[in-house]
Amino acid sequence: MSLLGTPVALVNPRKLFDLRTINLTSLSCIIYLLSMTQPETRLLDYLQSITGDRPDLQKLPSDRVAALPLFLRERYHFQATRLFGRKCLLALETPEWETGSPAEYGSHSETLKSKLGEDVIIVVPAIASYSRNRMVRAGVPFIVPGNQMFLPSMMVDLREHFSASKPAAGKPLAPATQCIILCHLLRKPLDTLSLREIATETGYTAMMITKVKDELEAAELCEPVRQGRTTMLKFVATGKALWNRAEPKLSTPVKKSHWVRWAKPSYPALAAGLTALSRRTMIEDDRLPTYALPDVTFRAHLEKGIFHGCPDASEATISLQVWTYTPNLLGDDHAVDPLSLYLSLRHSADERVQQQLKRLIDEVPW
Repeated sequence: MSLLGTPVALVNPRKLFDLRTINLTSLSCIIYLLSMTQPETRLLDYLQSITGDRPDLQKLPSDRVAALPLFLRERYHFQATRLFGRKCLLALETPEWETGSPAEYGSHSETLKSKLGEDVIIVVPAIASYSRNRMVRAGVPFIVPGNQMFLPSMMVDLREHFSASKPAAGKPLAPATQCIILCHLLRKPLDTLSLREIATETGYTAMMITKVKDELEAAELCEPVRQGRTTMLKFVATGKALWNRAEPKLSTPVKKSHWVRWAKPSYPALAAGLTALSRRTMIEDDRLPTYALPDVTFRAHLEKGIFHGCPDASEATISLQVWTYTPNLLGDDHAVDPLSLYLSLRHSADERVQQQLKRLIDEVPW
């Protein structure tokens, strides 16, 4: 009997993919069962490419699994195999779980070892390179199929893609990561939301928010906290203290500036540059006002003829900045947010600008 209540044995194996012989319930069950084998297939393909032999996987006896804590039984399914001539126990993380932290996997490894009486290899579908590095340093046995195998008890450490994906030292945070930090500081605390809720709140994809989480952890700006099957972000500081830690890793949101003729700039274009600074401080605006748009909107407006590019400032009516993230997510209906504005102007050589930027930061309601 299947999990969906339909006996799969009723379907003729020779006609497995003949849709005329399968009702929808049976087909759903078959698809479910096939999807459950994909992690094992990836693992076996990877082990075969490393060892030259395709090992067999055998489910761990139910009485041994039953002795494990419930949260581990829900998160992993357990197999036994032989690698390099030795018996091994594998804990395969189910695909629907979000990637955990190195400390979390280390804790799971220790609990499994104490309950099962032998080392257990954690098998995860994917994990950031810096996390793999931490797990190696902590001596946690793990396999990321297609990327890395670390088995300290067997003295095996294969790093096919490990070094290549290590983030460069001093590299600025990605635009999405920067946007999430500023959103947390200015708009709405995000440390009470799950990653999926953050994706919904900000308009980014769930996959992008997972990458943001990995980058924030690598930059030591947050520590992921798991509650059940969801992951939440716990920032290491609050308010201005968090800003001071993050600011050296942040960069200007301005991707490029263009001279354009736009008779009447309107939303979603927001005042930016000196135009925005003049609205928040005592400094005077430039002759040509400055506005900001996200890249996708800039290209759409240009194609529709809403504005036209100019070869130089003498023919333009505004200076239009193209941003790496959406200004409207952080700004109000008229101007960009103060922290992004600061980042766009912080390298200005004008002393008056620097004085007003200091005032701008001091007036942020942390």
